[in-house]
Amino acid sequence: MASEKRQAMREGAVFALSLVVLGIMVGVLTVALSLAVDGGVALFAAHPRLVWLLPVAGFCAYGIYRALGLDFSWSTAQVMEATRDERVVPVLLVPAIILGTALTVLCGGSVGKEAAALQMGAGASGLLRGRVSERFRCLLAPAAMAAALGAMLSTPLAGVVFSFEALRRRPESAVALGAPVATSFVAWGVVEAAGVRFLAVPAGVAGASGADAFWVAVANPKVGVALLLLAVAVGVVGGLLALVFCSALKGLRAGLARLGAPVFALAAGGVVTALVVGYAELFHYEDLRAYCGTGALQIEMALAGEAMPWWAFAAKAALTLLTLAGGFKGGEIMPVLAIGTCLGSVAGPMASGFTGANMEPLFAVAAMAAFFAACTNCPLTALTLALELFGAAVVPIALFATLPAYLIARSESLYPTTLRQKTSKLRKKDDGGASDVEFR
Repeated sequence: MASEKRQAMREGAVFALSLVVLGIMVGVLTVALSLAVDGGVALFAAHPRLVWLLPVAGFCAYGIYRALGLDFSWSTAQVMEATRDERVVPVLLVPAIILGTALTVLCGGSVGKEAAALQMGAGASGLLRGRVSERFRCLLAPAAMAAALGAMLSTPLAGVVFSFEALRRRPESAVALGAPVATSFVAWGVVEAAGVRFLAVPAGVAGASGADAFWVAVANPKVGVALLLLAVAVGVVGGLLALVFCSALKGLRAGLARLGAPVFALAAGGVVTALVVGYAELFHYEDLRAYCGTGALQIEMALAGEAMPWWAFAAKAALTLLTLAGGFKGGEIMPVLAIGTCLGSVAGPMASGFTGANMEPLFAVAAMAAFFAACTNCPLTALTLALELFGAAVVPIALFATLPAYLIARSESLYPTTLRQKTSKLRKKDDGGASDVEFR
């Protein structure tokens, strides 16, 4: 009995140390991913004609995956399915997704870093699987995913909530709860120590020009009811837009998959995107180029209260659909957040008219949370994200937008693991070890 207890203590100590190591690894890799992607974004901004090479970038990414022996179909959704089913995510996915995402944004593709970081974190966790006890191995990948999202957005608590909500699992023990908490805060600490900020949040978003003015206005019954109804309306529109976005992405992917090999989908998506963006100068719609890349620019503009065209959300959504449907590597989360903030910028001036104060940043936050919740079926993560980034004062108004958006879009999601499962069938693929899960 004493020897078994000592063995259990040793295994627990090794696991705890492994979580710290994993958090440090994910933090360092997150910084590397961000630097690579930001470098690509900067180069594209300086040389927008690189968009004509977008199909070539896709082919290069495909070649990298094949050279590393990886199935090119690995995506964030598949990584989450593998994590939920306690299957191993290939370690070589780490360099592949970093290079693939950097190539996509270098040539003007509309993808983000956060979902790519989730893939990278899950892959990195495989390096430690053999060093921990078998009973702890299933906790490594979810903990790494929590660390990746928390470090990338500087929201460690949102990363923890996402690791449970996205996989639809409950913490079965204190260890299961503590694992993602430990890795997320360690990875966040590494990123903070490196002095890297992935999203510039303007000071005062939750201050007198935003949430405080909202609560002052709510004291007036007529104005308060109008603002709350406007927030609900933003949520309803966000939920409907999420249904269209997720359904369109699914349909486009299915249509391009009928072409055969992934290179044909890459060629089709890349060529269409290159034509749309490449001829922007000729047909005088150069502003469209700003909606390439991760979407961080749109988020920062909306949060700063800068004026944006009413069609900004549609432009970002269209370019993101083309890029993701074509199979280009990168994440969905930052573009989704950008689409949401652009949508909120449409409602913001209406709210400002009610109160006489600048309400645009606050409604951008509310719409951002609502659209994220609708696209991912993760409302708790959305509200936690708003809380960590902007403070507690924004959460109530975000809740009024998030709840209807989530309820409207519950039947669709970017990630099948977040949908209610009736029956599931696991299909193993012959090449690369990836798999698909069909939800009926």
